[in-house]
Amino acid sequence: MAKQSSLFNFFPKSPPPVSSKTKPGPSPTEADLPSSVKKSNSSPKEEAKQTPQQHSSNISLSVPSPSSPTCPLNGGALVWTKLEGHPWWPCMVIPQPLTGQQMRGKGRSQRIHVHFFDEPPTRGWVSTKYVKEYKGSNHSDAKSGGAFFSGKPVIRRAMELADDALSDSPENRLKMPLCMDPSDDEDDDEEMEVTLGFLTDEDEYKNEDVKSPKVSRRSSRASKDDGNKAKRRRIVLDSDSGSDDEFKPDQAASSSEDEEEGEVVSEEEGEEEEKEESEADSPVKPVKRKRPAEKSSSSKAKTPSVPANTPKRAPAAVKVDTKSRLSAFSAPETFESQEKGSGASGGPIVWDHEKLDWLQDGRRKDGRRRRQSEEDYDPSSLYVPDDFLNRVTPGMRRWWQLKSKMLDTVIFYKVGKFYELYHMDAVVGVNELGLTFMKGTWAHSGFPEIGFARFSDGLVQKGYKVARVEQTETPEMMEARCKTLLRPTKFDKVVRREVCRIITRGTQTYSVLDGAPSESQSKFLLSLKEKAEEESSGRCRTYGVCFVDTSVGYFHVGQFPDDRHCSRLRTLIAHFAPAEVLFEKGNPSAETRKILKASLSSALQEGLNSGTQFWDAQKTLKTFSEEDYFRETSGKDQETGRSFLPPLVKKMTSESDSLGLTPKEGYELALSALGGCVFYLKKCLVDQELLSMANFEEYIPVDVEMENAAGTASFFAQTRQRMVVDGVTLANLEIFQNGSGGLEGTLLERLDTCCTPFGKRLLKHWLCAPLCNPASIKDRLDAVEDMMAAPAQSAEVSDLLKTLPDLERLLSKIHSIGTLKGQDHPDSRAVLYEEVTYSKRKIADFLSALEGFKTMQEIISVLAPVAEETRSTLLRQVVTRKTEKDGLFPDLSGELRRWETAFDHQKARTTGVISPKTGFDAEYDQALTSIKRCERELQEYLDKQKKRLGFKNMAYWGTGRNRFQMEVHDSVSERNIPEEYEVKSTKKGWKRYVTKESERLFAELQGFEEKRDAALKDCMRRLFFNFDKNYKDWKTGVECMANKKILQYIK
Repeated sequence: MAKQSSLFNFFPKSPPPVSSKTKPGPSPTEADLPSSVKKSNSSPKEEAKQTPQQHSSNISLSVPSPSSPTCPLNGGALVWTKLEGHPWWPCMVIPQPLTGQQMRGKGRSQRIHVHFFDEPPTRGWVSTKYVKEYKGSNHSDAKSGGAFFSGKPVIRRAMELADDALSDSPENRLKMPLCMDPSDDEDDDEEMEVTLGFLTDEDEYKNEDVKSPKVSRRSSRASKDDGNKAKRRRIVLDSDSGSDDEFKPDQAASSSEDEEEGEVVSEEEGEEEEKEESEADSPVKPVKRKRPAEKSSSSKAKTPSVPANTPKRAPAAVKVDTKSRLSAFSAPETFESQEKGSGASGGPIVWDHEKLDWLQDGRRKDGRRRRQSEEDYDPSSLYVPDDFLNRVTPGMRRWWQLKSKMLDTVIFYKVGKFYELYHMDAVVGVNELGLTFMKGTWAHSGFPEIGFARFSDGLVQKGYKVARVEQTETPEMMEARCKTLLRPTKFDKVVRREVCRIITRGTQTYSVLDGAPSESQSKFLLSLKEKAEEESSGRCRTYGVCFVDTSVGYFHVGQFPDDRHCSRLRTLIAHFAPAEVLFEKGNPSAETRKILKASLSSALQEGLNSGTQFWDAQKTLKTFSEEDYFRETSGKDQETGRSFLPPLVKKMTSESDSLGLTPKEGYELALSALGGCVFYLKKCLVDQELLSMANFEEYIPVDVEMENAAGTASFFAQTRQRMVVDGVTLANLEIFQNGSGGLEGTLLERLDTCCTPFGKRLLKHWLCAPLCNPASIKDRLDAVEDMMAAPAQSAEVSDLLKTLPDLERLLSKIHSIGTLKGQDHPDSRAVLYEEVTYSKRKIADFLSALEGFKTMQEIISVLAPVAEETRSTLLRQVVTRKTEKDGLFPDLSGELRRWETAFDHQKARTTGVISPKTGFDAEYDQALTSIKRCERELQEYLDKQKKRLGFKNMAYWGTGRNRFQMEVHDSVSERNIPEEYEVKSTKKGWKRYVTKESERLFAELQGFEEKRDAALKDCMRRLFFNFDKNYKDWKTGVECMANKKILQYIK
């Protein structure tokens, strides 16, 4: 909770002139007081004297104050609450123990008093907009992936305390031990007192300006009734909490191109911010200063005494216009006030972008100048007038140019070491992420580069699109570019910035910049195309579908007919629930759109323009041919004709077309749906890294016989002899979701005890299509029985399985890092200031994958005796190596030994740089060999010159680009110095020479050193690329272990 302060708080406040005719208006300070606080010019003691009813120290917690606003929640209600910048915390609604007040404030500033379950317990005021019902720790919202999930021990302990209180009645809950100490809000708001000093007539005559008195933090209840002491006036500022973990505007002022006015922060605020950072996880910050216990207890039981009859003098007045000017420096009263800002008068600020006529709703045009009322209006683009672009700064001009193409996207715009949000994006950042507005008339906020994962994921989970815009030039590169221009303009003299990634809920790849995934289940991007036909029996339709899990890079493509109830489509979206849906504008029928809207209400749905965005089958195949996505896989087994296409795509092309540019009959819709998906991935700049994996599998509805289609690529994905469980059945039986949309009580929740994400995903797939073949069911039960017959091995394997990371997603990450991004990809030119941190993350992920596969090898060794005696074919396949009978698990021992000696793992983990050992990286080894050869030739040349001059102490001197200068003593006669010797430098008693031959050898050495540095810089990518060459073996091992894991936990 950042305390509110303004400069005029430190000036004495004068009472308004007494008049019997007119009532003076409130001063700027009084105007900011809450409505529940009585505005009076008398001292607290005088008010107490005039009040007939005295406050009691023993106030019942169940009786709220009559003056408090009506509370929507009764005392004792259990809720989730949070303070800005802090996690959600289990709480209980209680009246304020000193006043009995349960609610205060009105409108957006309304807050409720709660008891935080903690050890020891704390309490405080929280905004009512951050109050949600608490339904227990077993509810889906409190579990992994839920809105209130947290793995922190203190919050888990708080949930246990809340669960214990959940079974009690609200009346019994109020009888539990509660916090009676003053909360931070009471320290910050109710007990801020401004000491008013006395001024004599002489002092007033000599001093026209009044000096600010010191601020006292003493409690009024602990103060003594001393008539000789200065009178005190209490000023209550109703403040909300703030986040200290966010972007500080004054820190970013130096990195921004357009200089902004820095915030004025007092020394006291700075000290408090340091304290707040250490308590970031606590629901209520610790009390800064406690009152003496003896004074506090005695003051509660006492009635305010009559003030002494001492002469009183009114404090010096501060002019209203002075207060008005000083209030401009005050912090916003509440977090909500930042949404529109607050000016000097406390009124809302109209941001500069809200004043633009061409940006107003109803007058806006898209990129092709079509109005909002027109049918083909594109809401994702914006027309920005040229005269406006010419008036703004170069950096802001570039932002508007990008925004005109991505109006529906929040742009994280890199400026120096910070990502900054401007105009309407800044408003979204403040409202959704709790960022802070910077000073100025235009909306502006931001955060450091290292916080990208946190803030981008926060927006993506709420349904926003996020564009990461990076600087792709350094200032030096910009200056060199400007020198090549004949007449560079001011718009040229700014570093280039390009969109390097667009992230949506269905295209998250969880790269090193994006951070770790928040949930284990897959999030699919679904592309759909429909063809409707009239038949005598009713309306029949055919669907072409393509859905992909971008976190693992696996594409499912298929085409199938469906009945008038769309049974197969309903089943598909129930089995593979998409997070985002793409369709061709005007293509899906009204019935299909109705199904998508009803069944996927929380999924993002976007229509693409026909032809240009949602490609047809011919354009999809043509793009595959031109982009050459599969050059790495096609190079392994070169064939004639269509070698650039993966097997499934080849199957969907016409056999008569050797170039593979004509779709096969019956697959036109499938290839068109694939084209819409590829376009969207290309727009998000992840097409190359995902398609180059060439992971394509045909989607066949579960009710279609397997014999009618070709076999699938994966052994474990076959649907033969499986039960058809459609979407309606899954919903009615509550297999994956209960009636309220959560996991509580579902079959998946009861069965899912898998500890690795890839095991959880496979278990869900099993539940979608359970076995119905008796032989297969018996084989699976035999596997479970055999595992139960070996308890020692089973226990050891269970412990080893718990240590496995999400290898399926790690393999996709390693492939993405190892993929060579061409110079046309802007991410290859991005200037990142946290490059070392990202490199360490890449190495940590890679080493984690290696450790995981070592653990898998150990599991296979432990289960070797069980595999020899098992009756189950399934268990024998997944725990036996390929080299043995019926085995499917690949032998990874040779590759793991190779990678164990490839480089120094610990050094790479700590430094973020991989230096391969000799014999592992050919380019690096070749550069080292050439360097050694050049150094040997230079040494041989020096030996020849020693003999030629007859001077044995001759040696090379120099560093950097001045190396290899031959140093000769002055004792050598000038007549013996050859003519080709050129003096390069001298020192007392010595001269240093170079020759054309030595310069040639040195230039050759420098060239090889540059090659070595370039090879070392690209070494990590090449190492990951070499690891990815065996992707099929690594992936098969993961599939085998996922099946073994589920059998283990079924046991």
